[in-house]
Amino acid sequence: MLHRLVLTTMLALLLVACGQATPAAPVAPENTAAPVAAPTGAPSAPAATKGQKRTVTLAMAYIPNVQFAPYYVAQAKGYYAEEGLEVVFDYNYETDVVQRVATGNVEFGMASGNSVLLARGQELPVKMLLTISQRFPVVLFSKQGLNITKPEDLKGKTIGIPGRFGASYVGLQALLYASNMTEQDIDLQEIGFTQIAAVAEDKVQVAMGYAMNEPVVLEQQGTPVNVIAIADYFPLASDGVIASDDLVANEPAVAAGFTRATLKGLRDVLADPDGGFEASLEFIPEARSGDISFQRKVLQEALPFWASEQTERYGLGYNDPDVWQQTHTFLRESKLLSTDVPVEEGFTNDFIKQEL
Repeated sequence: MLHRLVLTTMLALLLVACGQATPAAPVAPENTAAPVAAPTGAPSAPAATKGQKRTVTLAMAYIPNVQFAPYYVAQAKGYYAEEGLEVVFDYNYETDVVQRVATGNVEFGMASGNSVLLARGQELPVKMLLTISQRFPVVLFSKQGLNITKPEDLKGKTIGIPGRFGASYVGLQALLYASNMTEQDIDLQEIGFTQIAAVAEDKVQVAMGYAMNEPVVLEQQGTPVNVIAIADYFPLASDGVIASDDLVANEPAVAAGFTRATLKGLRDVLADPDGGFEASLEFIPEARSGDISFQRKVLQEALPFWASEQTERYGLGYNDPDVWQQTHTFLRESKLLSTDVPVEEGFTNDFIKQEL
């Protein structure tokens, strides 16, 4: 019983951290079937009754941040309201977003594809409605002078990681898996969330973080860095919007409306990053008191992750079945996922309006 309790607790920690969106930059001290076509008659969100809108909550995985620009723009431009929805942004990031969505405590949440598969392995009925980041945003970064530019350069190097949990740990395992390496090939150090200082002060040679976060901070501080992107070597299913199986089955209009509105916000930010940035600042008042140019740089670094060749073919927000299958295979072979799950149940493209 104790052994099972420990395993369950460890999995909960993994799900919490895997489901987190890219953290804000710190302040200085599957199935390979053909793609699913969008239904021609996607349901409209419920019309307001006597002026009332359907209130839904989006569980955010971090504090207010410019990287949530697609949601902020959708809110600011009234896209959610047009769908009959009143959206509440819930920044209670220390709670388990996946658990809250699965149990119906909130309607929508932000999580990664790998966390969805891990959750379904524990019989938590959640699925991805749309993928925001088409490329997994976790990277390894090091001082440029060390000339660490590819996976084989990591052999024998000291790598700092917050802990053996979460997106960084899953990302590292995926890179080692794709490179035919193991943890025995590196010196892995758990350093908490001190990656920037650890690299700057040479406490570790390499650290893990997010492409639009830690490397940007170090560059801003005058330290040139090299970056190894996990997505360049393995296609992990990345972050997006999740909902419960129950909501998708019983309130498809709500799921469809939220998806449509969010995709409009995403499309607008990609088309006009400056406008998206300005709209986002209204939701992040403290950002104006800091370095605005730096905040704009963070958003700029996030933009390339939101579109891909697949989204050009199938539309923004597309959930790629092949990527999900590869993620499942990796999780199983790495023993992070203890049982097979039906990959096709982990996501749906039914609510994505395709623009071919």
